[in-house]
Amino acid sequence: MAVGNVGSGLDISSLVQQLVSAERAPATARLDRDGRRIQAEISAVGTLRSSFSNLRTALASVASAQTSPARKVIVPEGAGFSATSTAAASPARHQIEVRALATAHKLSSTAFANADATVGTGQLTITSGTTTITVDMSAPGNSLSALRDAINTKAAGKGVAATIVTADDGAHLMLTALDTGTAHAIEVAASGGDGGLAAFVYDPDGTRAMNQVAAPNDAVVAIDGMTRTSSSNTLANAISGVSLTLTKAEPGTTRDLRIEADTGAQRNAVNGLVNAFNAAVGSLATATAYNTSTGVAAALNGDAMARGAGRDLRQLVSSNVADLKAAGITINKDGTLKFDGAAFDTAIAKDPALASRLFGDGTDTLASRLRGTLGALLDNGGSLTTRSEGLDRRNRALTEARSDLDARMKSVESRYRAQFIGLDSLMTRLQSSMNFLSQQLGL
Repeated sequence: MAVGNVGSGLDISSLVQQLVSAERAPATARLDRDGRRIQAEISAVGTLRSSFSNLRTALASVASAQTSPARKVIVPEGAGFSATSTAAASPARHQIEVRALATAHKLSSTAFANADATVGTGQLTITSGTTTITVDMSAPGNSLSALRDAINTKAAGKGVAATIVTADDGAHLMLTALDTGTAHAIEVAASGGDGGLAAFVYDPDGTRAMNQVAAPNDAVVAIDGMTRTSSSNTLANAISGVSLTLTKAEPGTTRDLRIEADTGAQRNAVNGLVNAFNAAVGSLATATAYNTSTGVAAALNGDAMARGAGRDLRQLVSSNVADLKAAGITINKDGTLKFDGAAFDTAIAKDPALASRLFGDGTDTLASRLRGTLGALLDNGGSLTTRSEGLDRRNRALTEARSDLDARMKSVESRYRAQFIGLDSLMTRLQSSMNFLSQQLGL
């Protein structure tokens, strides 16, 4: 229970607070200084870890682009085909002649009065490729439109689609194969019922009650004079690693298709690496800076770990300055790098092995040595990781020290309060004695 004063007039609470504050102040100031220093180091080390982690990620991207070089396909404008490629494609030139496109089979029935006209009853079996459906038609509800709906419901978007086209002579049921090529030709058979469904029979080797509107054809393409036939207009591996999509038949006309190395992926990855390297150098510069005008030093100014990391990065680029320059990468005065993408493309086209010397998996490449430097900083036991763990321990110890100080100051406050209460009681007793003596002596 707080006690202000008992009887002497002393302001005990104020005196206790002033004494406790005076005793706490030096320790609090020291803990605050330590806290600011630790937080500044935690922030600086965290920034360095983030920038070096980004540099490691960028390095991995360069390695990926190096081990899986991209390819680009060049097709003349107006060619009857387009093409895409993967890294499996080999740089080459091919002559392409699109002789025929794959087309889908299409059939039409004879004319009915309208879409509500009654058709026969029984079963209609339709086959296209590996898809076979059977629809049952019974009266009532056996109109031409009902037949269309029954076919589409059973087909469910596979094999064949049915529609009705109304012309001057009446309504026609149209059947269209959903896949191109002769392998997906449509066949229609009727059975049972009243025989009326025979109007939709189509047997390429027999009865053809329906008319063929469009014949099924396979795509035919000549690649360097060699013929390739396909039921689809997309040929996935007629050329290894290349997918062709045929769009126009031009029999007798050949078009040039070129497959070349695409340095775009490598160029972008190297540009990302340069940017990440510059960010890491910038983070080191900020963390170790000293402002001469204000006399304020950054958190890691003079720090051996930070100096070592900066020295390692400088040595890495300086030991590869010739190859870097050849690849369009130059070193600025502040240790950052400058990347010229056009110069890189020219250099790689002239000397494809240049990228391997810089970014390949060899033990003495720039990439492998940079990986080693980053590992020494970021891996378990690495200097940045160890520093971060140490700072976390110091921060926890600081929190405990603050708690200990609070507990100690509570004890000090209790002691001071007890002492002042005792003093107040003593002074009260003395005052009472003096008052009694004064009365007895008639003073």
